[in-house]
Amino acid sequence: MAQARHPVFKYSKFDVAALCNLASEKRGNPSFCDVNQVPTRGGFNWAKLIRFEDGEECVFRSPVPNHPELSNEGVARLLESEAATLLFLEKYTHIPIPTVYASCSTSDNPIQVPFILMSRAKGKSLAQMWGQENFQFPSHSQSESLNKIMHQLGCFAWELSRLRHSQIGSIFLSEGHFAIGECLSRGHMQYKRHSLRLLPRGPFSSSDDFLCSLLSAFAGQAHYLPLAKHCFFAPMPVKKDYPSKDMWEYTNHLWTNFTYLGNKCDSAANRIDYLIAADALYDMISQYKSNWEGITTSTEFALCHPDLSAENIFVDDDYSITCIIDWAFTTTVPLPFLLSPPGFPQSRDKLDEKFCMAFRNGFEDASSGCLTDGSSGLSIPRAIECIQGSEFAWCLSRLLALDSIDDLSIFRTLWQIVYPPEKSLESYFFSQRATEKYRRWYRLIDDKHPSDDQYTQDDISSFPHDQQYELSMARHLTMVADWGINYDMWICAGLRETGETFTTTPQLWRWIMWYRTYQREQLGKEVVKHRWLPNE
Repeated sequence: MAQARHPVFKYSKFDVAALCNLASEKRGNPSFCDVNQVPTRGGFNWAKLIRFEDGEECVFRSPVPNHPELSNEGVARLLESEAATLLFLEKYTHIPIPTVYASCSTSDNPIQVPFILMSRAKGKSLAQMWGQENFQFPSHSQSESLNKIMHQLGCFAWELSRLRHSQIGSIFLSEGHFAIGECLSRGHMQYKRHSLRLLPRGPFSSSDDFLCSLLSAFAGQAHYLPLAKHCFFAPMPVKKDYPSKDMWEYTNHLWTNFTYLGNKCDSAANRIDYLIAADALYDMISQYKSNWEGITTSTEFALCHPDLSAENIFVDDDYSITCIIDWAFTTTVPLPFLLSPPGFPQSRDKLDEKFCMAFRNGFEDASSGCLTDGSSGLSIPRAIECIQGSEFAWCLSRLLALDSIDDLSIFRTLWQIVYPPEKSLESYFFSQRATEKYRRWYRLIDDKHPSDDQYTQDDISSFPHDQQYELSMARHLTMVADWGINYDMWICAGLRETGETFTTTPQLWRWIMWYRTYQREQLGKEVVKHRWLPNE
């Protein structure tokens, strides 16, 4: 029992000697585990470095037990699939990935915890190379480096596009053979979606079945699960919309106060907006999917990394990619999803067009000389066209998995791709809220969340005395938004004109900050260090 007091056992107790024996056996070199080193934590896992006498290191990674966001069974399946995916990629591609030495998805092993033992990534992550603050506004040299990285990712996409499967799902090892099993995508697993019992989980034999399942998961979360910080018509402020970090942080403070009052994110009103969006997405996909036809003449599903972020891409000093890590949640997908240039620096961040072009050029260069890949029936010109028109697929994949900050902007982009300018998104939502279908759902959801859409005295009392301006502004915005009024048949009129939908925008938040600065100057309550002006 004394052993458990060592820092290495912060997350789980395990057999250190058995781990070192396994690592030494797999690499043929004596290994050492520092029991005074606190493991690192990331996502659903913790990790520990194992050092060898020859100076090399490997990574021992294990799931955090009883994670509140994912079941132990789900975490075990993710680990099992990630190990199989890495083995598949090592066997069939030249993509730089960690080498898997050993893995076990259960605690039934000498180390006594589920684990994956793999080589440590060479080089540095892009997050280490540049620092997070520089990602939003890369310098000229960083832009050149990012172009090089995107070109390489385009080449890797070409490799993956040639290794296609007949079903959509995750890769597993079955009796020594790779097989497609249930789909462990983010859209099926995260935000507690693993708990949606009636959700079809695959494997799927068609893109339609896969997308319908993701739409069901999206709608299921809107019905039953926490929506975290997702508020459809009051999206969380995005850093790039504000000229300074201080301004962005204070805007987030204002947004948090507004959404906290009446629990707006999990309110019946917000849930109904997401359900309206889910039904609209079904119609938009049906109208757009013909644009994806003709890319292949045979099987059409390929592996796709779900999170090619700055933390998961490792490079050397010349920005040649040395390793891509974190292949959890990887599944096969319809080709348009693979052929969408990844977001950067996070997967949810939209990539600038010039960097998308570098990705396209990488794919084109890797496929140079081919019009059709005869071995797999892939039409290269159609694939390149798909990359050029990838915005719909990229936005759709982000929104369905709620891998985004500003869901409204992403939905608006999809809307504008499909519909003519005269079809108003705001008018559509306003009219849909008034239909019997959504008003009935509103009542059902509101019965489960009786305090939703109205703030209570406890909400008001929770605001500190020095934040009365923030409280007043949150109450005022709630009133002018007609929050919850459009959905209730017994409340027929609010402050807003018919067809108008209240939306929080960067301009609104900047105006509020300007007014606060003006008010304080007028009252002489403090010396103003920053003057925030609305960007007209």
